Parts: sequence; structure tokens; C-alpha cells
Amino acid sequence: CRFSRSQLKLFFDMALTIFTKAFVEPGEAVGAMGAQSISEPGTQMTLKTFHFAGVSSMNVTLGVPRLKEIINASKLISTPIITAKLDQDDNKVGARIVKAGIEKTTLGEISAHIKEVYSSGKCYISVQLDMETIEQLKLNIDANTVRRSILYGARGQTRAPVLRILKEQSIKVKRGSTSKLRVYLPSQPESASSSIPPTTFFVMQALKVTLPQVIVQGIPSVNRAVINEEDKGGRTSYHLLVEGYGLAEVMGSPGVDGSHTTTNHIIEVEDTLGVEAARTQISSEISYIMNAYGIGIDSRHLLLLSDVMTFKGEVLGITRFGVSKMKESVLMLASFEKTTDHLFDAAVHGRTDAIVGVSECIIMGIPIPLGSGLFKLLKKATAPVEAADTNKKPRKLLFARN
Repeated sequence: CRFSRSQLKLFFDMALTIFTKAFVEPGEAVGAMGAQSISEPGTQMTLKTFHFAGVSSMNVTLGVPRLKEIINASKLISTPIITAKLDQDDNKVGARIVKAGIEKTTLGEISAHIKEVYSSGKCYISVQLDMETIEQLKLNIDANTVRRSILYGARGQTRAPVLRILKEQSIKVKRGSTSKLRVYLPSQPESASSSIPPTTFFVMQALKVTLPQVIVQGIPSVNRAVINEEDKGGRTSYHLLVEGYGLAEVMGSPGVDGSHTTTNHIIEVEDTLGVEAARTQISSEISYIMNAYGIGIDSRHLLLLSDVMTFKGEVLGITRFGVSKMKESVLMLASFEKTTDHLFDAAVHGRTDAIVGVSECIIMGIPIPLGSGLFKLLKKATAPVEAADTNKKPRKLLFARN
């Protein structure tokens, strides 16, 4: 179809008018407007948990509790979830193998039995691995890898005291077997005398309690991983939903596409990918929460909030600790929380306040630098003074006597 010149001019004029209306006028209280736009829809949020992306077995915290976690920049959140995209997202067997390498697996989950054996002269814990379960879970585990896990533990994890006393010769794998091993007491080798010390029973009980909790494969900070199936235009694709912390370890796992792996934990994003990635994640997480309730918020308000939380080069929550790092004004900090502490500290150190913010101006009773109070006159004009006229007679007083 064709357009006339006048129609095109009218269209561009309307587009320019709409674009111009979107500008923020100088002196506009953008902070108060953004805060109201984010917090007012929060009154419509009721439920606390939702099922995550169609996975009935995994819940994610939403609503006001989740919003509070983001704005406060909490280090510990209720449901940390890492969404990991796979290099081969169309292969379910491959997804199971990647999941097995990420999900924390303990010795108790893959053992057929862990039994105590007492005999004259030697006592040990007998461990029998369930090779059928290991095969179904696609785990790369045998008796030798379990032995190494018991002796050295997972990286970054503190081993139990009863495991730290074990020596190399304390754990023996049955010759010709990949599923059986024995854990002897350090003070009770195979060729020990028949006398059994009285503490042996308690050490055996401690070993029996501790061994099922030994991590034999996976990332220690990951509690669970779920394979999520999606249908994209008739094509089935798979990705992992990982419950727990450890974004860097998940991104570096074999089979995971690290450039498309995200987490809902803001502080972990900052530690792993930097403050700019955390800034983007703050706005996207709040937008995800609001969309779950059918609430739409202008992206500029979300970007303003994420900028305020990250403009110092780190993620700072809107709490007494974060605000004290953001603001230098003594009166502003005193109006937020801990009034007497801030005033006493400022008096001791002789701090000054420029009185430029909203809170300070309200406290001091001077015009707020917003709207018409934003600008000041550069020069104050005064009325000219008339020259004294010597011939001019003075006026008579109203009640003066003649």
C-alpha cells in the first residue's frame, strides 16, 4: 500500500510526540515514582511459592518474600536455583550423564549395605556398592573412587574427625571386585592382637554414622538436579534445574553451556560474573516475579532500582548496612535507621552535611531540590534607591497638631 506525504508527516509527528512524552522532565522525583511503581503492585501478590517452570517436584519462592530477598541483597536465599543449558539439549541420556556429574551423590545413596563386622582381633566396616543403581544413575563410581573420596574428601569440604584419622592402609578394596571395600580402624590393622580397646565400639559407631554421608560424586553445594523437558516447535529439548549454590562449578561442568547458564542468586552472580551481570539479573528477576502474577512494570523503574543497588561497584541491599555505604549524608542516614548512633558518630568525627537530599531538606525545613525547587537564582535583583530630594517638604503627620 502507498502513503501520501501528509500521512507520513502525520505519522512521524505522532511518533515524535509519543517519544517526547516519554522523556522525564528535569526535577521529576524519579526515585519516589520508581519505588511506588514497584511496591504498589506488590500489594496484589499473595502466594509465597509456585511450581517452577512446569516441574511439579521443584518449588521456587515468589511474591513478597522473594522480592524482599532481592532488594535486601540476601546472601542466603530460600530456593537458590541454577538453570543450566546443555551443549546437546536433544539427548536425554546425555542430560542424565551431565546431571550425574553435577548432583551431589553420597555413599549411603549408592550402597547396598554398610555393615559392622566384629571378630577376634579385627573390626571393620564392610561396604557393598549397588552397581545396578550406579548404572541406572549413569554415575562414574566404583570401589576405588569411593576409597579416594573417603580418604581425601571433596574439594572445599571439611571432613569429619573420624575420617581424618584414617590412613591409606585403613581402606582396602577386595581383590578382583569393583563393588566391595572394607574400612579398618587405624589402631586395629588386620594383624592386630586379640585384645580390643574399649574405644573401638564408639569409633565403629562413629564410622557407621559418618560413612553414608561421604560425598562420592558431584558438587557438594548442589542438593538436587532435575531434568526439565521443553517442547520448542515440535522439537523436544532438555535443560537442568539445579537446586543449590555453585554457579562457577556448574558452568565449568562437562556438557554444560556456561554462556547460557543463569542463577536466581544475585550475590553469586556478582561473585562469578561481575557487577554488570548482577545489575542485569536484578531487573530480570523482579520482572520474572511480577510476570508470574500478571503484573507489568516499566523497565525504566527496574533499571533505576538495579542502578541504585550497583552504582558503587558492588551489590548493596536497601538495608541499614547498604544505605550507609551508598550515602554520605549524616541526616539522611539518621532518618533511615539507628538515628542516635549516626548522629553520635558524626559528632565525634566532625562530619559535615551539604543538605542537598530530600530527607535532609525536610528535616531542616528548607525547599526540596525537586520540581520548582530544583533551580536557584544566580542574581538577586533589588529595587533602585531614589536620590534624596532636598526641596521636597516633609509630609505632615496625620495626628500632628498645627
